[in-house]
Amino acid sequence: MLIVLLPEKFSKFVDYKYQIKYLKKNLNTKVEVHDLFSVVNKNWESYFPGKRYGKVKVFHKLNDWKQYFRNKIKNDRKLIVINLLGLDSFKSLLIYYELYKSKVKVALFKSPEVCIEPRAYNAKFYQKFLKGFELLFSNFNRLKRFIKSKIIFKIGSFFTFDELIIFYSGNKNNILPYTDAKKFSFVSIHSSDYSNHLLLNSNKKKNPRQNYIVFLDSKSPYFISDLQIFGYKINYNEKLWYEDLNNFLKLIEKEFKSKIIIIPHPRVRHLKNPNYLKRFKIRKDLEASAKLILNSKFVISATASTAVSYCVINNKPFNIIFNNQVIKKNQTMWKDMKYMSKVLKTGLININNGFDKKKFSTTIDKKIYDKYKYDYLTSKKISEKMNHEIINDILLKEDQKTFLR
Repeated sequence: MLIVLLPEKFSKFVDYKYQIKYLKKNLNTKVEVHDLFSVVNKNWESYFPGKRYGKVKVFHKLNDWKQYFRNKIKNDRKLIVINLLGLDSFKSLLIYYELYKSKVKVALFKSPEVCIEPRAYNAKFYQKFLKGFELLFSNFNRLKRFIKSKIIFKIGSFFTFDELIIFYSGNKNNILPYTDAKKFSFVSIHSSDYSNHLLLNSNKKKNPRQNYIVFLDSKSPYFISDLQIFGYKINYNEKLWYEDLNNFLKLIEKEFKSKIIIIPHPRVRHLKNPNYLKRFKIRKDLEASAKLILNSKFVISATASTAVSYCVINNKPFNIIFNNQVIKKNQTMWKDMKYMSKVLKTGLININNGFDKKKFSTTIDKKIYDKYKYDYLTSKKISEKMNHEIINDILLKEDQKTFLR
């Protein structure tokens, strides 16, 4: 039996991202999803509006899950757990401890799937000290969270699992930190976007480039961003941002004689954002990025998003846009934007500075795109197999030699 532990509500987006539907359909064993959102992240309820999707096991109390899990182990000692929880709260620490005690085989997904400005987890001691000192004077709540996360991860580092399977995409050097184990199996898979691209477009051919431009939006400022959930204070002038954005997108349509298609962030795609002009077409289907970027002229993004993967996969130029507010009020996001632009040699456009066609990226550097592809998205040796197929082979030990390193 395979159990998948989720730190968030099971939604259509989560089902799509991790190909849960295909795991359940094709895996040669029973698959059970445990929705632990109310256990580990109950204070985030207002940040994740919307109903749960599908038939999954939903738990509201830690003890209820522990009892249920222990009963499962009694009945199936060969049980395998895919643990998607981060080691970032005391409740998640207790779940890690339960998994450690159970001696079951555990699999973790430990890839960033996107290039972001290096964080504190791979910083030197003095850099971590300076970060804590900076937070002391700028945001006390973030300082508390910073210290708490370090304590939790330090405690978790003492859990030595019998066996861990580490799923990662791209270059093994980019793997995120993980707990210790007596035995490791490192398994190369695709990023979720790359795998879903294969799922949707494996039998499709590129059509001649069509006359539209894709705009990939972020969650904020209309919706709460992930950074705000983690304690960052970001006080955007929402009205000003959307005025700047709509004016810029109108200008792009005029200059390139092409229609703009807006694709909202996948976590809020099911919700309405009233700030877009009615002239722009909005696509809300989960497959929109994978389908539309394929034959677009180029892509514009308001964030250093994982969805940029579809640009790399399909060799599409893209440009990251921002305004003066981002620089002043969201330094973390601004650093990620600059870093991605530097890595991929793509356009980085301040929409408050007017339009300069020369600064716009309308071509790509194929060598740079290929390097990014194999650093973050996939590996040459796993070819065209989709993630649910690789997971099936690995967990059931049908063809491990092909994938294990």
